[in-house]
Amino acid sequence: MRWKVALVSFILFCPCALCYGQLRFASVGGEKGYSAMRASYVADLDNGFILTPQYGYYRMSDKEIDEAGSTSRYGLEVRYELFDLVDVLTDLIWQPQAVGYEGVIYRAGLSWEPFYYFYGIKNPVLTMRVGQERLRSYVDHTGKDLPNGAFRQVGTTIITDASFDIKRLHLQGTWHKVIKYSSRVPQDVTFSWAEVPYMTAVLQGYMKDCYAIRLSYPTDFVTPYVSLARYHYDQRRQVASAVSAGLHMKLWDMELTGGIEVFEPRREDNRKTYFSLSMDVPM
Repeated sequence: MRWKVALVSFILFCPCALCYGQLRFASVGGEKGYSAMRASYVADLDNGFILTPQYGYYRMSDKEIDEAGSTSRYGLEVRYELFDLVDVLTDLIWQPQAVGYEGVIYRAGLSWEPFYYFYGIKNPVLTMRVGQERLRSYVDHTGKDLPNGAFRQVGTTIITDASFDIKRLHLQGTWHKVIKYSSRVPQDVTFSWAEVPYMTAVLQGYMKDCYAIRLSYPTDFVTPYVSLARYHYDQRRQVASAVSAGLHMKLWDMELTGGIEVFEPRREDNRKTYFSLSMDVPM
């Protein structure tokens, strides 16, 4: 575990000597020892480039130390200001083999600010990315080795994001869609990492599509927020949901956020609740 901490620290802190940026940590905790953590550093190189190295981790078991039961992801987003209102961005995510799964994701896209103010709408930002995710599952959902070797899945994806301000409200929305999977997912096979927008907790499965919205009310010191997401997995018609709510607070130069994330709030048998905490520190 120590070499992972050292590697992540180097990735996150090495840009600090060259630029100014924002360091962010986010974590959640849940039942049976579930824990997840995200870390990123937004490094503005002051030449049109913005680099954002990222790290993600979660543990599915309730064991204190269990490397076999934990999963990590490493990522890097590169953003370049092509014009005053248009940015080009690419990102790469690597998930080394752990718990019987591994994967690589790469995407590219554009971010556009069409105007500053129009009929009460301010600071709109539209972003679109397309890419592929190449995933491998070596085990079934019970953790047993697959009899025919690894199941390989390639998904072609599109992600659209939008955000804007209207009066004192800040609204965000996103839509994730897998345009095509290369293979039909066997009934007993899943994947170890599935993300839901605006949530820190990590799920499992081959996500087919997801849309989510987030509403916040910024003030000088405290910003309440609420999020709603709807999603479903490949080969499943049933739609799942997740909600989150919390407070974002400014303390001197730091920003702290505390909240709660509830998956399947209307289905008691499948309901999962997590408590989140994040911190943003300017460097």
